[in-house]
Parts: sequence; structure tokens; C-alpha cells
Amino acid sequence: MAQTIVNLAVPLVTEKIEEILNAYPCHPHQQTFTSPNLRQKLTAYVLSRMPTLYLAVDAMEAYAVRSPSSCYTAAQHSQIDRLIHQGIEHILQQSETWTEHRCAEQSDPNLTPSHWFG
Repeated sequence: MAQTIVNLAVPLVTEKIEEILNAYPCHPHQQTFTSPNLRQKLTAYVLSRMPTLYLAVDAMEAYAVRSPSSCYTAAQHSQIDRLIHQGIEHILQQSETWTEHRCAEQSDPNLTPSHWFG
């Protein structure tokens, strides 16, 4: 039978992100992270900062691996939770900085074409 490699961290991190975001206040956290792109950035933020476990299984069994939370220790679960919280704050801060920068550009009268030529 064909073997396939399964990343055990992705389903766990995705599940934990859902749980944590559901517990956060509605605004701005839940509203900001309704965007699939920002959720993916959050997932990538966490995955790039944690140890990842892989499992080689038969191709048919790969879909049966749902939530491999038992593969991680309690300390690793705490670390993942901390990384999710840090990632949320990091992404919100980036989003806020980008919005402030964008608003400043739009509100500066010297940047409009009518002012460029006198």
C-alpha cells in the first residue's frame, strides 16, 4: 500500500485557532479574522514557530487522522496557545499600522495631483 505523510500540527493549530477566536471579543478580533487570508496568516505564524510532527500512514488512513492533540505534551499545547495569542496581536497590529498608513496617505492634501503642479 502507498504511504503518505501527514502533518499533525495543521489540524491541531486550526482547531485551536477556532476555539481561541470564538472566545475573543467580537470586535475587532473575530471580525478581523473572518477573512480566510488572515486566518491562513495566523496559522502560518503559529506553524513557523512551533515544532511540527509528521506521521507516515497508509493513504486510506490519512483522512482518519482528525485531531492529533494527544501527540503533543501539555507544555506544547500551552506553547501553541501562546503563539496563537501572539499571532493574533501581531496581525492586528500590522493591520492597524497598514490602515493608519493608508488613511494618512489619503488625507495628505500635498499628495493629490492638483497640488503637484502649483
